Amino acid sequence: MNHLIEYLKGKNIHTSRLALVRFLLALGLLLTVLNNDLTHIANHNYTRLYGYTIRHSPNFHRPLDGADLFIMMSPESARVVVIIILLTVMTGFLPQITGILFAWACFSIHNFFVINNGGDDLAFVLSFMLLPICLTDPRINTWKRKDAAPSQRNIIANIAMVAIWIQAAWTYFDASYAKLFTPQWRNGTAVYFYTSHYRLGAPDWLKHINEFITLTQFVRVLSWGTLLLELLLAACIFFPSRIKRKFILPALFFHFLIVINFGLITFFIAITAMLLLYLDDDDVFTKKLLFWPKKQD
Repeated sequence: MNHLIEYLKGKNIHTSRLALVRFLLALGLLLTVLNNDLTHIANHNYTRLYGYTIRHSPNFHRPLDGADLFIMMSPESARVVVIIILLTVMTGFLPQITGILFAWACFSIHNFFVINNGGDDLAFVLSFMLLPICLTDPRINTWKRKDAAPSQRNIIANIAMVAIWIQAAWTYFDASYAKLFTPQWRNGTAVYFYTSHYRLGAPDWLKHINEFITLTQFVRVLSWGTLLLELLLAACIFFPSRIKRKFILPALFFHFLIVINFGLITFFIAITAMLLLYLDDDDVFTKKLLFWPKKQD
């Protein structure tokens, strides 16, 4: 136990990876807030809108309304406040303060918006799971690396990071396991079924390209391969760092294919942030990503 405590005290995870992750999460939410009509995504009058299905009754209870920025003030004023918070988070300054403000903004969006997407939900969860890491960060700017002596604060931060790993592993396990109850996934036609869907699927020009593959037996490889990849990503929690890191690019490519077929841009941004926390625990991939332009010079 003493060896474990000393290891956790000495492992500093307050690196530029935290800045990049928070930048991505804030960016995804910023796109949501800037590019959507509040009367649509926060339709509290439950007016039937074209193309939307009302899934909540007017009596739907939103917990902790009194702490919601969009309820404390006018929605348009709250939008401005949230935008300022998100931009401040992206700068990387004062994570001890902006970590709390970011969680507050994420909660307000999640609590007030009737129509949510997976990216917003994931950002909401991660904003609170990142709080112990932000509050124990000794830096003024998270984009700057600071060598620090072993500290008790690292124990708290590392425990929080393990909790994020468990959340990420469960996310992929649940995604794979839940698909087994859908006939299209079991018979291997799911990729064709979803990409060709008249409303939710890929745009028409891409459907025709997809059909060169999805109308062949190879569609079964893609469908069952999706289940296998998600199971492997769930199992990554048990793999050493050098093995986990090899799954980053396949996972990002997998989610990029989802983007071009279904347009879930903010979800891709949020899941990229989660993958960096989950699979790049020694910061190797993040350093290559951030310092690649300098190496080219």
